[in-house]
Amino acid sequence: MFQKTFALTHGVSEIGLPFDSDPAVLTTASHDFGHLIQGQSRLVVQPRHGEDVAALLQLANRDQLPVTLRGKGCSQNGQSISPGGITLDTSRLDDINYSETLPQQVTCGAGTTWRQLVAALKPYQHLPCMMPLNLNLTVGGTLSAGGFGANSHRYGPAIANVIALEVVTGAGERLWCTVDKNPDLYAAVLGGQGRCAVILSATLATRPIKPQIRTYFLVYEDLETWMRDQNQLCDRIDYLEGFCSASMQGLQKTPTGRRPLVQWLWGLHVSVEFDPATPPQQEQVLAGLNYHKLLHIEDDDTADYAARYDLRFRSMQASGAWQQLHPWFDCLLPLSAATEIIPKILEILPPCFGDGHRVLLVAERPTPRFLMKPERAFLFAVLPTGIPPSLKTQALTALEQVHQLVMGAGGKRYLSGWLGETTPDFWSQHFGSDWQGWQQAKDTFDPNHILCSKLFP
Repeated sequence: MFQKTFALTHGVSEIGLPFDSDPAVLTTASHDFGHLIQGQSRLVVQPRHGEDVAALLQLANRDQLPVTLRGKGCSQNGQSISPGGITLDTSRLDDINYSETLPQQVTCGAGTTWRQLVAALKPYQHLPCMMPLNLNLTVGGTLSAGGFGANSHRYGPAIANVIALEVVTGAGERLWCTVDKNPDLYAAVLGGQGRCAVILSATLATRPIKPQIRTYFLVYEDLETWMRDQNQLCDRIDYLEGFCSASMQGLQKTPTGRRPLVQWLWGLHVSVEFDPATPPQQEQVLAGLNYHKLLHIEDDDTADYAARYDLRFRSMQASGAWQQLHPWFDCLLPLSAATEIIPKILEILPPCFGDGHRVLLVAERPTPRFLMKPERAFLFAVLPTGIPPSLKTQALTALEQVHQLVMGAGGKRYLSGWLGETTPDFWSQHFGSDWQGWQQAKDTFDPNHILCSKLFP
Protein backbone atom coordinates (compact mmCIF):
# COMPACT_ATOMS: atom_id res chain seq x y z
CA MET A 1 0.00 0.00 0.00
CA PHE A 2 2.79 2.44 0.93
CA GLN A 3 4.64 1.75 -2.31
CA LYS A 4 1.53 2.35 -4.41
CA THR A 5 0.75 5.61 -2.60
CA PHE A 6 4.36 6.75 -2.96
CA ALA A 7 4.29 6.05 -6.70
CA LEU A 8 1.11 8.14 -7.07
CA THR A 9 2.36 11.12 -5.05
CA HIS A 10 5.81 11.03 -6.67
CA GLY A 11 4.32 11.02 -10.17
CA VAL A 12 1.90 13.89 -9.50
CA SER A 13 4.63 15.92 -7.76
CA GLU A 14 6.87 15.36 -10.76
CA ILE A 15 4.54 17.36 -13.05
CA GLY A 16 3.88 20.05 -10.46
CA LEU A 17 0.19 19.45 -9.76
CA PRO A 18 -1.24 20.26 -6.32
CA PHE A 19 -2.62 17.23 -4.52
CA ASP A 20 -4.13 16.34 -1.16
CA SER A 21 -3.41 13.17 0.79
CA ASP A 22 -4.96 14.25 4.09
CA PRO A 23 -6.78 11.23 5.59
CA ALA A 24 -10.03 13.18 6.06
CA VAL A 25 -10.01 14.27 2.41
CA LEU A 26 -9.26 10.73 1.23
CA THR A 27 -12.06 9.33 3.39
CA THR A 28 -14.55 11.76 1.85
CA ALA A 29 -13.37 10.89 -1.67
CA SER A 30 -13.74 7.18 -0.88
CA HIS A 31 -17.51 7.46 -0.34
CA ASP A 32 -20.41 8.92 -2.27
CA PHE A 33 -23.90 10.17 -1.46
CA GLY A 34 -25.25 6.62 -1.41
CA HIS A 35 -23.06 5.58 1.58
CA LEU A 36 -23.29 2.02 0.26
CA ILE A 37 -19.97 1.60 -1.54
CA GLN A 38 -16.53 1.79 0.05
CA GLY A 39 -13.55 2.79 -2.11
CA GLN A 40 -9.95 3.69 -1.44
CA SER A 41 -8.77 6.98 -2.86
CA ARG A 42 -5.04 7.36 -2.29
CA LEU A 43 -4.64 10.87 -3.68
CA VAL A 44 -6.97 13.74 -4.60
CA VAL A 45 -5.88 16.08 -7.38
CA GLN A 46 -7.77 19.33 -8.09
CA PRO A 47 -6.57 20.74 -11.43
CA ARG A 48 -7.42 24.33 -12.32
CA HIS A 49 -6.68 24.22 -16.03
CA GLY A 50 -7.14 21.93 -18.99
CA GLU A 51 -3.39 21.54 -19.45
CA ASP A 52 -3.15 20.21 -15.90
CA VAL A 53 -5.71 17.51 -16.69
CA ALA A 54 -3.89 16.59 -19.90
CA ALA A 55 -0.56 16.35 -18.04
CA LEU A 56 -2.12 14.15 -15.36
CA LEU A 57 -3.65 11.71 -17.85
CA GLN A 58 -0.44 11.55 -19.85
CA LEU A 59 1.41 10.69 -16.64
CA ALA A 60 -1.27 8.13 -15.76
CA ASN A 61 -0.80 6.43 -19.13
CA ARG A 62 2.97 6.39 -18.77
CA ASP A 63 2.93 4.91 -15.26
CA GLN A 64 -0.36 2.98 -15.44
CA LEU A 65 -1.95 5.03 -12.66
CA PRO A 66 -5.71 4.57 -12.18
CA VAL A 67 -7.74 7.82 -12.29
CA THR A 68 -11.34 8.32 -11.13
CA LEU A 69 -13.37 11.42 -12.02
CA ARG A 70 -15.38 13.14 -9.30
CA GLY A 71 -17.60 16.20 -9.16
CA LYS A 72 -19.65 16.44 -5.96
CA GLY A 73 -19.84 12.67 -5.39
CA CYS A 74 -23.65 12.68 -5.61
CA SER A 75 -24.01 9.27 -7.28
CA GLN A 76 -24.70 6.13 -5.25
CA ASN A 77 -23.10 3.06 -6.82
CA GLY A 78 -19.42 4.00 -6.83
CA GLN A 79 -19.50 5.98 -10.09
CA SER A 80 -17.20 8.63 -8.55
CA ILE A 81 -15.26 6.46 -6.11
CA SER A 82 -11.67 5.34 -6.74
CA PRO A 83 -10.92 1.62 -6.34
CA GLY A 84 -7.37 2.47 -5.20
CA GLY A 85 -5.83 5.27 -7.23
CA ILE A 86 -6.06 8.99 -7.99
CA THR A 87 -9.30 10.95 -7.57
CA LEU A 88 -9.47 13.74 -10.15
CA ASP A 89 -11.68 16.37 -8.49
CA THR A 90 -13.10 18.65 -11.21
CA SER A 91 -14.63 21.22 -8.84
CA ARG A 92 -12.06 23.94 -9.64
CA LEU A 93 -12.81 23.77 -13.36
CA ASP A 94 -15.68 26.21 -12.88
CA ASP A 95 -15.23 29.15 -15.27
CA ILE A 96 -18.42 30.46 -16.93
CA ASN A 97 -18.38 32.33 -20.23
CA TYR A 98 -21.58 33.92 -21.53
CA SER A 99 -21.80 36.55 -24.24
CA GLU A 100 -24.89 38.48 -25.24
CA THR A 101 -23.63 38.27 -28.82
CA LEU A 102 -24.24 34.49 -28.57
CA PRO A 103 -27.34 34.57 -26.35
CA GLN A 104 -28.49 31.02 -26.96
CA GLN A 105 -25.46 29.29 -25.43
CA VAL A 106 -23.11 29.33 -22.45
CA THR A 107 -19.73 27.65 -21.96
CA CYS A 108 -18.79 26.47 -18.48
CA GLY A 109 -16.21 24.28 -16.80
CA ALA A 110 -17.08 20.73 -15.84
CA GLY A 111 -16.91 21.60 -12.14
CA THR A 112 -19.46 24.40 -12.44
CA THR A 113 -22.59 23.69 -10.42
CA TRP A 114 -26.00 24.34 -11.89
CA ARG A 115 -26.50 26.82 -9.04
CA GLN A 116 -23.50 28.84 -10.24
CA LEU A 117 -24.83 28.68 -13.78
CA VAL A 118 -28.30 29.91 -12.78
CA ALA A 119 -26.76 32.82 -10.85
CA ALA A 120 -24.54 33.80 -13.79
CA LEU A 121 -27.36 33.70 -16.34
CA LYS A 122 -30.12 35.29 -14.23
CA PRO A 123 -29.11 38.93 -15.02
CA TYR A 124 -29.50 38.11 -18.72
CA GLN A 125 -32.90 36.43 -18.23
CA HIS A 126 -31.59 33.17 -19.66
CA LEU A 127 -31.33 29.65 -18.29
CA PRO A 128 -29.96 26.36 -19.63
CA CYS A 129 -32.66 24.56 -21.61
CA MET A 130 -32.68 21.65 -19.14
CA MET A 131 -31.60 21.64 -15.50
CA PRO A 132 -31.70 18.91 -12.84
CA LEU A 133 -33.73 19.26 -9.65
CA ASN A 134 -30.55 19.40 -7.52
CA LEU A 135 -28.63 22.57 -8.37
CA ASN A 136 -25.59 21.41 -6.39
CA LEU A 137 -24.70 18.84 -9.04
CA THR A 138 -21.83 19.73 -11.35
CA VAL A 139 -22.38 20.16 -15.05
CA GLY A 140 -19.70 17.57 -15.87
CA GLY A 141 -21.16 14.98 -13.51
CA THR A 142 -24.67 15.53 -14.86
CA LEU A 143 -23.55 15.18 -18.49
CA SER A 144 -21.63 12.02 -17.64
CA ALA A 145 -24.92 10.47 -16.53
CA GLY A 146 -27.59 12.12 -18.71
CA GLY A 147 -29.49 14.67 -16.66
CA PHE A 148 -33.27 14.90 -16.20
CA GLY A 149 -35.53 17.55 -14.75
CA ALA A 150 -38.99 19.07 -14.67
CA ASN A 151 -38.71 20.42 -18.22
CA SER A 152 -37.41 17.21 -19.80
CA HIS A 153 -40.91 16.85 -21.27
CA ARG A 154 -39.91 19.70 -23.62
CA TYR A 155 -36.13 19.52 -23.92
CA GLY A 156 -35.26 15.91 -23.15
CA PRO A 157 -32.21 15.12 -21.00
CA ALA A 158 -29.38 17.59 -20.42
CA ILE A 159 -27.13 15.72 -22.86
CA ALA A 160 -29.60 16.44 -25.67
CA ASN A 161 -28.81 20.15 -25.21
CA VAL A 162 -25.01 20.12 -25.49
CA ILE A 163 -23.57 22.13 -28.38
CA ALA A 164 -19.89 21.25 -27.86
CA LEU A 165 -17.46 19.68 -25.40
CA GLU A 166 -13.80 20.19 -24.64
CA VAL A 167 -12.32 16.99 -23.24
CA VAL A 168 -9.11 15.16 -22.49
CA THR A 169 -9.37 11.57 -23.64
CA GLY A 170 -8.19 8.70 -21.52
CA ALA A 171 -5.15 8.62 -23.80
CA GLY A 172 -4.28 12.20 -22.74
CA GLU A 173 -5.34 14.00 -25.94
CA ARG A 174 -7.12 17.35 -25.56
CA LEU A 175 -9.92 17.76 -28.12
CA TRP A 176 -13.13 19.60 -28.94
CA CYS A 177 -16.06 17.51 -30.09
CA THR A 178 -19.58 18.11 -31.34
CA VAL A 179 -22.26 16.05 -33.03
CA ASP A 180 -20.34 16.71 -36.30
CA LYS A 181 -16.71 17.06 -35.16
CA ASN A 182 -15.26 13.95 -33.50
CA PRO A 183 -18.82 12.60 -33.24
CA ASP A 184 -17.81 9.21 -31.83
CA LEU A 185 -16.00 10.90 -28.96
CA TYR A 186 -18.95 13.25 -28.38
CA ALA A 187 -21.29 10.26 -28.16
CA ALA A 188 -18.94 8.32 -25.85
CA VAL A 189 -18.58 11.18 -23.36
CA LEU A 190 -22.23 12.23 -22.97
CA GLY A 191 -23.81 9.66 -20.71
CA GLY A 192 -20.48 7.82 -20.74
CA GLN A 193 -19.85 7.72 -16.97
CA GLY A 194 -16.36 9.22 -17.31
CA ARG A 195 -15.00 6.02 -18.82
CA CYS A 196 -13.56 7.48 -22.03
CA ALA A 197 -12.57 11.10 -21.33
CA VAL A 198 -12.54 13.93 -18.81
CA ILE A 199 -14.92 16.79 -19.61
CA LEU A 200 -13.08 20.11 -19.29
CA SER A 201 -15.91 22.36 -20.42
CA ALA A 202 -19.31 22.15 -22.06
CA THR A 203 -21.18 24.59 -24.28
CA LEU A 204 -24.86 24.29 -23.42
CA ALA A 205 -27.92 25.56 -25.21
CA THR A 206 -29.77 28.23 -23.27
CA ARG A 207 -33.19 29.81 -23.66
CA PRO A 208 -34.74 33.18 -22.79
CA ILE A 209 -37.03 33.04 -19.78
CA LYS A 210 -39.95 35.16 -18.67
CA PRO A 211 -39.46 36.83 -15.28
CA GLN A 212 -42.26 35.09 -13.35
CA ILE A 213 -43.56 31.55 -13.08
CA ARG A 214 -46.94 30.30 -11.82
CA THR A 215 -47.38 26.79 -10.45
CA TYR A 216 -50.67 24.93 -10.10
CA PHE A 217 -50.63 22.15 -7.49
CA LEU A 218 -53.05 19.42 -8.60
CA VAL A 219 -54.03 16.12 -7.04
CA TYR A 220 -55.58 13.09 -8.77
CA GLU A 221 -57.30 10.01 -7.43
CA ASP A 222 -56.95 8.02 -10.67
CA LEU A 223 -53.59 6.92 -12.11
CA GLU A 224 -54.74 6.65 -15.73
CA THR A 225 -56.23 10.16 -15.69
CA TRP A 226 -53.05 11.50 -14.08
CA MET A 227 -50.84 10.06 -16.83
CA ARG A 228 -53.24 11.07 -19.60
CA ASP A 229 -53.32 14.67 -18.40
CA GLN A 230 -49.52 14.82 -18.27
CA ASN A 231 -49.39 13.78 -21.92
CA GLN A 232 -51.97 16.43 -22.77
CA LEU A 233 -50.00 19.18 -20.99
CA CYS A 234 -46.59 18.56 -22.56
CA ASP A 235 -46.91 21.00 -25.45
CA ARG A 236 -48.31 23.96 -23.54
CA ILE A 237 -46.52 24.31 -20.21
CA ASP A 238 -42.93 24.95 -19.13
CA TYR A 239 -42.40 22.58 -16.17
CA LEU A 240 -44.16 19.35 -15.26
CA GLU A 241 -43.58 17.10 -12.24
CA GLY A 242 -45.58 14.09 -11.15
CA PHE A 243 -45.58 12.75 -7.57
CA CYS A 244 -46.78 9.51 -6.02
CA SER A 245 -48.12 10.38 -2.56
CA ALA A 246 -49.10 7.82 0.05
CA SER A 247 -52.17 8.19 2.26
CA MET A 248 -51.84 5.69 5.13
CA GLN A 249 -55.08 3.88 6.03
CA GLY A 250 -53.96 1.55 8.80
CA LEU A 251 -52.32 -1.89 8.71
CA GLN A 252 -53.61 -4.69 6.52
CA LYS A 253 -53.10 -8.41 7.00
CA THR A 254 -50.93 -10.11 4.33
CA PRO A 255 -49.44 -13.64 4.00
CA THR A 256 -46.14 -12.27 5.33
CA GLY A 257 -47.63 -10.26 8.17
CA ARG A 258 -49.27 -6.90 8.55
CA ARG A 259 -48.10 -4.01 6.45
CA PRO A 260 -49.37 -0.48 5.85
CA LEU A 261 -52.53 -0.14 3.82
CA VAL A 262 -51.86 2.70 1.45
CA GLN A 263 -54.21 4.70 -0.72
CA TRP A 264 -52.04 6.32 -3.36
CA LEU A 265 -52.79 9.80 -4.61
CA TRP A 266 -51.17 11.29 -7.67
CA GLY A 267 -49.81 14.82 -7.47
CA LEU A 268 -48.93 17.10 -10.37
CA HIS A 269 -47.11 20.43 -10.42
CA VAL A 270 -47.92 22.38 -13.58
CA SER A 271 -45.81 25.51 -14.10
CA VAL A 272 -45.87 28.25 -16.73
CA GLU A 273 -43.59 31.26 -17.17
CA PHE A 274 -45.16 34.67 -17.75
CA ASP A 275 -44.66 38.42 -17.95
CA PRO A 276 -46.37 40.28 -15.07
CA ALA A 277 -48.40 42.33 -17.56
CA THR A 278 -49.97 39.19 -19.03
CA PRO A 279 -50.40 36.55 -16.32
CA PRO A 280 -51.59 33.08 -17.36
CA GLN A 281 -55.28 32.30 -17.36
CA GLN A 282 -56.18 29.25 -15.30
CA GLU A 283 -58.95 28.14 -17.62
CA GLN A 284 -56.46 28.03 -20.51
CA VAL A 285 -53.56 26.37 -18.67
CA LEU A 286 -55.74 23.67 -17.12
CA ALA A 287 -58.21 23.31 -19.99
CA GLY A 288 -59.35 19.75 -20.59
CA LEU A 289 -57.77 18.32 -17.42
CA ASN A 290 -59.65 15.97 -15.10
CA TYR A 291 -57.89 16.46 -11.76
CA HIS A 292 -59.60 15.74 -8.46
CA LYS A 293 -58.61 18.98 -6.76
CA LEU A 294 -56.62 22.16 -7.32
CA LEU A 295 -54.79 22.49 -3.99
CA HIS A 296 -52.76 25.63 -4.42
CA ILE A 297 -51.49 28.29 -6.83
CA GLU A 298 -48.30 30.28 -6.32
CA ASP A 299 -46.04 32.67 -8.23
CA ASP A 300 -42.26 32.85 -8.07
CA ASP A 301 -39.27 34.44 -9.75
CA THR A 302 -38.42 32.07 -12.61
CA ALA A 303 -34.68 31.84 -11.90
CA ASP A 304 -35.31 31.42 -8.14
CA TYR A 305 -37.84 28.65 -8.85
CA ALA A 306 -34.92 26.48 -10.02
CA ALA A 307 -33.81 26.19 -6.39
CA ARG A 308 -37.16 25.02 -5.02
CA TYR A 309 -35.69 21.70 -3.76
CA ASP A 310 -33.14 23.38 -1.49
CA LEU A 311 -35.41 23.05 1.55
CA ARG A 312 -35.63 19.29 1.06
CA PHE A 313 -31.86 18.96 0.98
CA ARG A 314 -31.37 21.24 4.00
CA SER A 315 -33.96 19.24 5.93
CA MET A 316 -32.13 16.01 5.11
CA GLN A 317 -28.91 17.49 6.45
CA ALA A 318 -30.53 18.90 9.60
CA SER A 319 -32.31 15.63 10.45
CA GLY A 320 -29.30 13.38 9.88
CA ALA A 321 -30.91 11.71 6.87
CA TRP A 322 -28.09 13.03 4.67
CA GLN A 323 -25.65 10.61 6.35
CA GLN A 324 -27.97 7.63 6.02
CA LEU A 325 -28.06 5.23 3.07
CA HIS A 326 -29.41 6.51 -0.25
CA PRO A 327 -30.14 3.69 -2.66
CA TRP A 328 -31.90 6.03 -5.09
CA PHE A 329 -33.45 4.10 -7.91
CA ASP A 330 -33.99 5.78 -11.28
CA CYS A 331 -35.32 4.06 -14.36
CA LEU A 332 -36.63 4.98 -17.79
CA LEU A 333 -39.85 3.19 -18.62
CA PRO A 334 -42.01 2.95 -21.73
CA LEU A 335 -44.87 5.42 -21.52
CA SER A 336 -47.23 2.67 -22.63
CA ALA A 337 -46.39 0.64 -19.49
CA ALA A 338 -46.99 3.42 -16.96
CA THR A 339 -50.41 2.51 -15.61
CA GLU A 340 -49.50 -1.17 -15.34
CA ILE A 341 -46.03 -0.95 -13.83
CA ILE A 342 -46.22 1.99 -11.41
CA PRO A 343 -48.68 0.25 -9.03
CA LYS A 344 -46.51 -2.90 -9.10
CA ILE A 345 -43.41 -0.91 -8.16
CA LEU A 346 -45.22 0.83 -5.32
CA GLU A 347 -46.51 -2.50 -4.04
CA ILE A 348 -42.94 -3.83 -3.77
CA LEU A 349 -41.36 -0.84 -2.04
CA PRO A 350 -41.36 -1.13 1.78
CA PRO A 351 -42.53 1.78 3.96
CA CYS A 352 -38.94 2.90 4.67
CA PHE A 353 -38.79 4.40 1.16
CA GLY A 354 -41.47 6.93 2.07
CA ASP A 355 -43.45 8.53 -0.73
CA GLY A 356 -43.00 11.42 -3.11
CA HIS A 357 -41.58 9.21 -5.85
CA ARG A 358 -41.17 11.32 -8.99
CA VAL A 359 -42.43 10.88 -12.52
CA LEU A 360 -40.88 13.04 -15.26
CA LEU A 361 -41.93 12.72 -18.88
CA VAL A 362 -39.10 12.76 -21.44
CA ALA A 363 -39.39 14.44 -24.84
CA GLU A 364 -38.38 12.48 -27.91
CA ARG A 365 -35.18 14.35 -28.69
CA PRO A 366 -32.04 12.98 -30.43
CA THR A 367 -29.66 11.78 -27.71
CA PRO A 368 -26.16 10.28 -27.75
CA ARG A 369 -26.22 6.55 -28.33
CA PHE A 370 -25.21 5.30 -24.89
CA LEU A 371 -28.12 6.78 -22.95
CA MET A 372 -30.34 3.73 -23.03
CA LYS A 373 -34.07 4.48 -22.94
CA PRO A 374 -37.33 3.46 -24.60
CA GLU A 375 -38.47 5.69 -27.46
CA ARG A 376 -41.43 7.20 -25.61
CA ALA A 377 -40.29 7.23 -22.03
CA PHE A 378 -40.76 8.63 -18.58
CA LEU A 379 -38.30 8.72 -15.71
CA PHE A 380 -39.51 7.02 -12.55
CA ALA A 381 -37.38 7.99 -9.54
CA VAL A 382 -37.47 6.51 -6.05
CA LEU A 383 -35.71 9.08 -3.84
CA PRO A 384 -35.91 8.23 -0.11
CA THR A 385 -34.57 10.93 2.21
CA GLY A 386 -32.55 8.24 3.98
CA ILE A 387 -32.60 4.53 4.79
CA PRO A 388 -31.33 3.49 8.27
CA PRO A 389 -28.54 0.88 8.16
CA SER A 390 -30.79 -1.57 10.03
CA LEU A 391 -33.14 -1.61 7.02
CA LYS A 392 -30.44 -1.93 4.37
CA THR A 393 -31.10 -5.59 3.50
CA GLN A 394 -34.85 -5.09 3.26
CA ALA A 395 -34.41 -2.01 1.07
CA LEU A 396 -31.89 -3.51 -1.34
CA THR A 397 -33.85 -6.75 -1.66
CA ALA A 398 -36.93 -4.75 -2.66
CA LEU A 399 -34.96 -2.73 -5.21
CA GLU A 400 -33.64 -5.87 -6.83
CA GLN A 401 -37.24 -7.02 -7.28
CA VAL A 402 -38.13 -3.62 -8.77
CA HIS A 403 -35.14 -3.89 -11.10
CA GLN A 404 -36.34 -7.23 -12.43
CA LEU A 405 -39.84 -5.80 -12.89
CA VAL A 406 -38.48 -2.81 -14.82
CA MET A 407 -36.38 -5.02 -17.08
CA GLY A 408 -39.38 -7.22 -17.80
CA ALA A 409 -41.42 -4.17 -18.79
CA GLY A 410 -38.84 -3.06 -21.38
CA GLY A 411 -37.32 -0.36 -19.18
CA LYS A 412 -33.73 0.77 -18.73
CA ARG A 413 -31.83 1.90 -15.67
CA TYR A 414 -30.62 5.48 -15.43
CA LEU A 415 -27.00 5.06 -14.40
CA SER A 416 -26.72 7.91 -11.88
CA GLY A 417 -28.28 5.99 -8.99
CA TRP A 418 -28.07 2.72 -7.11
CA LEU A 419 -27.67 -0.16 -9.56
CA GLY A 420 -26.97 -3.09 -7.26
CA GLU A 421 -24.61 -5.80 -8.45
CA THR A 422 -23.41 -4.95 -11.95
CA THR A 423 -22.23 -8.18 -13.54
CA PRO A 424 -21.24 -8.47 -17.23
CA ASP A 425 -24.75 -9.78 -17.83
CA PHE A 426 -26.15 -6.56 -16.34
CA TRP A 427 -24.20 -4.45 -18.82
CA SER A 428 -24.84 -6.60 -21.86
CA GLN A 429 -28.57 -6.52 -21.07
CA HIS A 430 -28.48 -2.78 -20.44
CA PHE A 431 -26.73 -1.85 -23.70
CA GLY A 432 -28.20 -4.58 -25.87
CA SER A 433 -27.07 -4.18 -29.45
CA ASP A 434 -24.80 -1.27 -28.39
CA TRP A 435 -22.86 -3.40 -25.91
CA GLN A 436 -19.98 -4.03 -28.31
CA GLY A 437 -19.91 -0.36 -29.31
CA TRP A 438 -19.70 0.61 -25.61
CA GLN A 439 -16.65 -1.62 -25.18
CA GLN A 440 -15.06 -0.38 -28.40
CA ALA A 441 -15.42 3.26 -27.34
CA LYS A 442 -13.47 2.48 -24.17
CA ASP A 443 -10.70 0.75 -26.09
CA THR A 444 -10.51 3.61 -28.61
CA PHE A 445 -10.41 6.62 -26.31
CA ASP A 446 -8.86 5.08 -23.20
CA PRO A 447 -6.67 2.30 -24.65
CA ASN A 448 -4.74 1.72 -21.42
CA HIS A 449 -7.93 1.72 -19.34
CA ILE A 450 -6.64 4.24 -16.82
CA LEU A 451 -10.08 5.83 -16.27
CA CYS A 452 -11.89 3.67 -13.73
CA SER A 453 -14.17 3.68 -10.70
CA LYS A 454 -15.78 1.25 -8.28
CA LEU A 455 -18.61 0.92 -10.80
CA PHE A 456 -16.16 0.33 -13.66
CA PRO A 457 -12.92 -1.09 -12.11
